[in-house]
Amino acid sequence: MTFHRRVTSQQGYSNLRACAAALVFIATLVSESLAHADTTFNVNTVADQVDPDVADGICLTSTGACSLRAAIMQANHLVGPGTTHIILPAGTYTLTRPPAGPDGEDSGNLNLTAPLSNSQVISIEGASAASSVIDANQVDSVMNIAAGRVASLSKVTVRGGYVVNMLGGGIFSEGTLTMEDSIVEANTTTVGGGGIFAAGALDIRRSIFRSNSARSGGAVFVRSTAIIRESSMYNNTAIDGGAIQVMGSAPAATLYVLNSTISTNFANGDGGGIRNEGTTWLYNTSIISNDSSHDRNPPGGAGGGVSNQPGKRLVVINSLIADNTTLDAPIPDDCNGVLEAYGWNLLSDYGGCSFSGNGTAARGLVSTNTIGPLAENGGPTPTHALLAGSEAINTTLSQGCVDNTGAALATDQRGAPRIAGEKCDVGAYEFGSVVPATDGIFSNGFD
Repeated sequence: MTFHRRVTSQQGYSNLRACAAALVFIATLVSESLAHADTTFNVNTVADQVDPDVADGICLTSTGACSLRAAIMQANHLVGPGTTHIILPAGTYTLTRPPAGPDGEDSGNLNLTAPLSNSQVISIEGASAASSVIDANQVDSVMNIAAGRVASLSKVTVRGGYVVNMLGGGIFSEGTLTMEDSIVEANTTTVGGGGIFAAGALDIRRSIFRSNSARSGGAVFVRSTAIIRESSMYNNTAIDGGAIQVMGSAPAATLYVLNSTISTNFANGDGGGIRNEGTTWLYNTSIISNDSSHDRNPPGGAGGGVSNQPGKRLVVINSLIADNTTLDAPIPDDCNGVLEAYGWNLLSDYGGCSFSGNGTAARGLVSTNTIGPLAENGGPTPTHALLAGSEAINTTLSQGCVDNTGAALATDQRGAPRIAGEKCDVGAYEFGSVVPATDGIFSNGFD
């Protein structure tokens, strides 16, 4: 049965919901024979409308449509194993319902509440990050993911979140969150986590974080375990941790960054790129042209690229940290604190830090004029290309480029094969390697 007519009367709305309920009942009888039943809600309006009945399993607002908020409200109340797929077509989904009273489902941000069944997953799937946009319009943050909830976001843009004295300008997550092929941009908080504050497990792949701001962690604040892969963070700002702040001891905050680029972020205090107060591992990551003490005001800061606090671990493996500054440019300041170095790492200056691990045997100098600007060099996220003659080309050691499990990295950040020469290259970009041909549009919607 297909419904084409918009229902405006209460009687028509009741009939519509009754017909939909019958279809759901029939579908339930069929799905009971399956070992794993999933649910799909197809959003068909950009209006920020609620679902008045969250107990019937039907995404239906009073206007007869299925909104993003209504789909999430229904998904919150489903039980049993499976995944709720919320399909988000191209469009801008603007939140227009300011917070009202307790943080609930029907106003303010989009709340993915604690699951009624721990096996129920909520997956929001856009058409592409360039076309499926969730915009909080500065009425609140964009999304809250409660403890125990497993959620995934793919091919969407999360933007326009704004909160004061609350964590997570874009997303506050205490649950388990996976984000793929997405963009997080222009979100703000006066405390921690401009783009995302993660108090639960976080997995980011092939995504862009740009123009977010916070007190700490302009793009991401990590307070649990997080992994960031094939992603770019640029033009994010904070007082400490221009792009990333890692902090926490209960449980320990641990961050893994692989094949990623952190560029042109700034902090008015420490860590233009990353400020670490937990444990951070960098594998074939490029940290370039970030700035600390950006406002040039007392008390200043250190670590234009990375800042590691006393007694904490910041481990670098085959990573490129170059052209970062502090105080008055062009004073170089790639790092501050102790870097635990393995493999072969290159910096443009290491006067601000010391080295443990394999120490000086695991680090050398790179010429900044052999590194290209942040640009679209193929693949879904921007990178800094290595230029001919760069000391980063073919200089890794016999172990080669590996991930956090010790397995060889098959590609660079762009998805281009490693190795293109005698050995794989330092940082996120493999010189001379070509991104495999596609249909011309990458998974996040960019040409």
